[in-house]
Amino acid sequence: EIDFWRIKVRPGSPPLFGAWNETPIFGLPGNPVSSHVVFRILCGPWFRAQTSSSQPQESKIIVKLDQDIKTVPGFITLRRIHLYESEGEILATTKHHQGSGNIASIALGEALTLLGPNDTGKKGEYCSALIL
Repeated sequence: EIDFWRIKVRPGSPPLFGAWNETPIFGLPGNPVSSHVVFRILCGPWFRAQTSSSQPQESKIIVKLDQDIKTVPGFITLRRIHLYESEGEILATTKHHQGSGNIASIALGEALTLLGPNDTGKKGEYCSALIL
């Protein structure tokens, strides 16, 4: 039984969630960054909920984009970003190639953008970010 497959998220398609003989299964994408992102946004919260974990939820903050962030219309965009403070605001920038095979971008990134399907990701806009 498949509950969902191919949700609209970049990077991270196509994740899968379902059950096999009443055992929950997650299918992760093949690229390492996509797998990491899907695990952080889907699997981690699911495991915490199933185990009644006392671990805190993922930390989210509001950031101001200091450059345009490439988005895909209709998709949630989760780009790896670096954070810095300027004039009392937390700004976000991408410093590394954003390919889903670029492990350095996840290892060196400090957060993920949480840009919705209709967000443009333009410089100067504010968005939520998930701390890594």
